[in-house]
Amino acid sequence: MTTSMLFTLGTTLLAGCPDRTVSEVFPEQGKVENIDLPANPTSDVDILFLIDNSGSMSEEQSSLRANFGKFMNVLSTLEGGMPNVHIGVATSSLGQSAGDGTGGGLFGAGCAGSGDDGALRTAPTISGRFIIDEESAAGARTKNYSGTLADAFSAIADVGTAGCGIEQHLGSVKRALSNPTNAGFLRENAKLAVVFIADEDDCSLAHKSLFEGSTDGTEVNFRCTREGIECDGNDDLSVVGPRTNCHPKPDSPYLNDVDLYVDYLKSLKADPERNVIVAGIVGDPDPVEITKDNMNRSVLKPSCSYSGQFAFPAVRTSDFLSQFGFNVRESICNADLSTALVKVGDKIKDALGNPCFEAQVADLLPDPGLQADCSVSDVQILPDGTEKELGVIPQCGGGAIPCYRIEVDELHCSYTDSKLALTVERNGVVPPADIHVKASCVTTSGDGTVQ
Repeated sequence: MTTSMLFTLGTTLLAGCPDRTVSEVFPEQGKVENIDLPANPTSDVDILFLIDNSGSMSEEQSSLRANFGKFMNVLSTLEGGMPNVHIGVATSSLGQSAGDGTGGGLFGAGCAGSGDDGALRTAPTISGRFIIDEESAAGARTKNYSGTLADAFSAIADVGTAGCGIEQHLGSVKRALSNPTNAGFLRENAKLAVVFIADEDDCSLAHKSLFEGSTDGTEVNFRCTREGIECDGNDDLSVVGPRTNCHPKPDSPYLNDVDLYVDYLKSLKADPERNVIVAGIVGDPDPVEITKDNMNRSVLKPSCSYSGQFAFPAVRTSDFLSQFGFNVRESICNADLSTALVKVGDKIKDALGNPCFEAQVADLLPDPGLQADCSVSDVQILPDGTEKELGVIPQCGGGAIPCYRIEVDELHCSYTDSKLALTVERNGVVPPADIHVKASCVTTSGDGTVQ
């Protein structure tokens, strides 16, 4: 009996030369898809959606709910079917509560107190504060909801638009994952995926004083920009004009450092580079430009727009996403979120074990069958996170075991252009849990030329 191993994707540059060790691959020519998969991939994943519930998010929330099924369809193409999921929804509204414990006061009803306090949302059709859908005996599923999974998600994702306009995306994730109200959502051995849906940047408070001294919502919102980011020259962000190379402002007295939330999320898993996935459907981080409104107030100009909607540069949120091994950022400025949600689902699938190549794999020879230009190796992940290469895996056909194959797989790769999947044949031998497969395969463009 044959055991298959599936692989994740990436892109780098690679010189063409078949069956090299990973250490012999040099970035010279040809586009490749890179692979990193544990020998015994888990099918458990806890997925937290952090949804902006401020006043401008109605259309985006509707598109999220309408296209959630496409997101789950990607995960259902995993070998063995849909993973065992916990799915929770929290909002960006923390009111005026800040990381140092300060809070209180009233700045409009939406920003009163601690807002939604990171509590996962409930619905009448769901038993508990998050969706549970797990495989049980004889292939059945254990569920805590009635109706379809899409309907259950739609019920908890209908968060409305009455939340605080000072959106604490990162702070809300930290609160959602630490709030005792949400006990049981996180599982020790499951992967963790966090998905942001937002049209403004993060404004996670270090101290509630950001609100003090003004009752003008526009002015307070601009303080998030002025105190949350800095750009080349570190100039006064109140001055009108474009900015370049913007990034989170360190040591802001008003906003917490982005790294605080990066460190927190990574602390939840022993191997965060492989077990934490972050995704954002957010405003484009560039361009960043300051302008004046019709009342001569300094405001941040939107970075993208669509169908009368617009979004603002997600500088802090994008920086947060970039600090994780499995990350994806898609623009929220699209007519619908279907394509973005498919890409988010694909990234989670990568972390769980993805057999599918996005691009066509290069064929070196005109002989029958695909003669791939790949490097495939078994790698041991050591306790300190470093890697030890154990041996090269050749392409099948020469009698060696283990060996790899690349074949059409319409079932698992239906959403890709290539429809190709890579498997490793081991004749029933299952490697230890600390073994990963690392692979790189040269791919081609649609006309067959090496990319």
